[in-house]
Amino acid sequence: MAASLDDDNGEQTIVRRFPVIEAPPMQLGHFLNFSIDGAPIRAAIAPAGMTIGRARPAELVITSPEISRRHCRIELFGIDAVLTDLGSTNGTYLDGQRLERPTRLRSGATFSLGAFPIRYERRDRAEIAREEEHSADLKRAEDYVRAILPRPISDGPIRTEWCFVPSATLGGDAFGYQFLTETVFAGFLLDVSGHGIGSAMHAANVANTLRRRALPGVDFSDPAAVAAGLNQVFPMEEHNGLMLTLWYFTYHLPSRTLRYCAAGHHPAFLTTPGQPEPVPLWCRSPAIGMLPAGRWQAGTAVLPPGAELFIVSDGAFEILTPDGRQWQLEDLRHLTGQCAVPGVPLTSAIYAAVRAAARPGPLDDDFSALLVTFG
Repeated sequence: MAASLDDDNGEQTIVRRFPVIEAPPMQLGHFLNFSIDGAPIRAAIAPAGMTIGRARPAELVITSPEISRRHCRIELFGIDAVLTDLGSTNGTYLDGQRLERPTRLRSGATFSLGAFPIRYERRDRAEIAREEEHSADLKRAEDYVRAILPRPISDGPIRTEWCFVPSATLGGDAFGYQFLTETVFAGFLLDVSGHGIGSAMHAANVANTLRRRALPGVDFSDPAAVAAGLNQVFPMEEHNGLMLTLWYFTYHLPSRTLRYCAAGHHPAFLTTPGQPEPVPLWCRSPAIGMLPAGRWQAGTAVLPPGAELFIVSDGAFEILTPDGRQWQLEDLRHLTGQCAVPGVPLTSAIYAAVRAAARPGPLDDDFSALLVTFG
């Protein structure tokens, strides 16, 4: 489509007009976001509005004694949402002020019912649907990672326990252990760079390779050889730029000898009955997948009965405290000797202590902790 314009000299300038393509209109929806016992919840507000209360017939039920049976109501007027307290005992608070009259909510506003902060947002329904589909994909990836994790070992010459709490975006943590022979026990914890489904699936792929001992020509009782073998099979340029760190160990029962390799990974901690202060175990070695070749170091230690080996991912200590301080590995090392709770697995008690020390909200990365006790 074109038109011509004459300038002062009588010459014509061609002006092309292109058809205007209008974007499809957004289908706006109104949503409430909150959490109960740490579980995130998103509730859509129907066109007829929503009553929030402790019991039916409220459309959104929060079973807490702080909430009145009919606590408050949200009415929709076109794109606007209006919040009204229904004479609740404890009140409805918006921006820290008790609600005295019907008030229009801006998108992103947070109002509180007792100890429950609720965030209102006005969003495109298609965008919400894409987010929910992505969340469902993350949940399927999390379920798969959990499915390949080993069962704890509660008796015998070697006992294990672990705690795995994925972050909201799901990282790339995985771990495992098995007897290579009747006298050699092996275990590992790995952490793939990045977050999301790609990192989680790469972690699961590497973990399955270790679990199935699927590195041709590699002696799985040699930690340094395992790291070198993984580096050959999983170069980052062939795996979407993903690299990983690994803490791999073997334990020879007759000689009580531990061999280990920390491939780009931070130290693990060893605690013995005669040395209750955790001792870091570490040898400098490159991460997996970064370089075409490298030299991986293996360390050794002879373990007395009752020794405990504690291996974690960096999500266990890379946290921010409420006052903005960044934790270091040394903070976690000091914490490990102070978290024993009768009847509670140590790894779970440490997670609770880390969670209490961190700022509110989910941890920024997966929390993975593996404890191995040598009888």
